Amino acid sequence: MKPYRLHILICNDSDCSEKGSQQLYENLKQLVKEKDLKETVKVSKSTCLDDCEIGPNLLVYPQGIIYNKVDAQDLEKILVAHLSGKKASTLEHHKMLE
Repeated sequence: MKPYRLHILICNDSDCSEKGSQQLYENLKQLVKEKDLKETVKVSKSTCLDDCEIGPNLLVYPQGIIYNKVDAQDLEKILVAHLSGKKASTLEHHKMLE
């Protein structure tokens, strides 16, 4: 099995969960399936990404970009941007500290 090009983690801790992160997770899993990217993109739930007040939050590896205030309309923008080696610059985001 080849390594994934992207690993996208969606915070599923209590604050983000209350803001709809579970639905985002399900929507992103479905989007990856519809675009036949299951062998290219891994989608996982994560614990807290430390931006609770501005969630729901999503983290994209290998770039290490965290998106805040993510909603369902943002998912395809994020996916397409990162598959082309970019970031979804119109959305609220920041790079993880190294």
